[in-house]
Formats: sequence, structure tokens, C-alpha cells
Amino acid sequence: MIIKYEREKICCFYVSEFHLEMILVPYINEKINEDITIITQKKLRETLETLISKINLKEENKEKILKLGWNGEQEIKDNSNVIIIGTKEFIKDKNKELEGRNILSVLDCYEFEKEKDDIENIVKQYENSLNTLGKHTF
Repeated sequence: MIIKYEREKICCFYVSEFHLEMILVPYINEKINEDITIITQKKLRETLETLISKINLKEENKEKILKLGWNGEQEIKDNSNVIIIGTKEFIKDKNKELEGRNILSVLDCYEFEKEKDDIENIVKQYENSLNTLGKHTF
């Protein structure tokens, strides 16, 4: 028997690591009391620490955000929100690993410069997008 879970699919395009973090921190802050898993090809901890030190958030939320594992892959818990950061191929592979899992939402983050020629096709796979202004439905 195959069980299909309905999950929110969101895409995000960023031009730099700092830009990505500026998009992700408010999104994560909204979901701070839910399980969040970050799967990333890039080591983002150092740049995130710089950003977190300069923004206005509760100290306890800053600490929770920093503890999310910004330097690689984490164990994915059921009923979590998953953020995947990497190349189109990396994102595709990680989404395949999530098939059949009870995941609340998946936010796939693409580097704009690497994917700019295929953005139209990528966006067709998603219900929503996330940018510095927040989440938007297509």
C-alpha cells in the first residue's frame, strides 16, 4: 500500500548566501516552534552567525535558528518542515528521499545564477515561492 502525504512545496531563488539567509530567517522564525530540518550542500553557519548578530529577534529564537545545522545534512524527522539548499540535482535527489515520508513542507532553495535559464520550468513544480517579502502563491 502506498500512502501519499500532502505537503506544501515552496521554491526560493537567491543570489548570494547572505540573500538566502535574509529570506530564510524570517520564514524559520515563524516556524520556530515546529520541527525544522535543513539539508544543505553549502556551509552557511559562519555567514548566518554574522546575520543573526545584526537582526532584531528574541535571543532564544536566535539560538534555536543557529542550532538548526547550517553546515550539512541532518536527520529528517516526520512531521517536520524541510529546507533543501543546493544544486538542482541535489534538490531533486533529496526530494526523492522524502517521498513517502510524512513531511509538512519542503522549501527548495536554488541559486539564481546557476538556474536562471530554467527558472520557468522549475517554478511550474511549486505552489508557492519565498523571497525577502515573504511567501507568495502562484
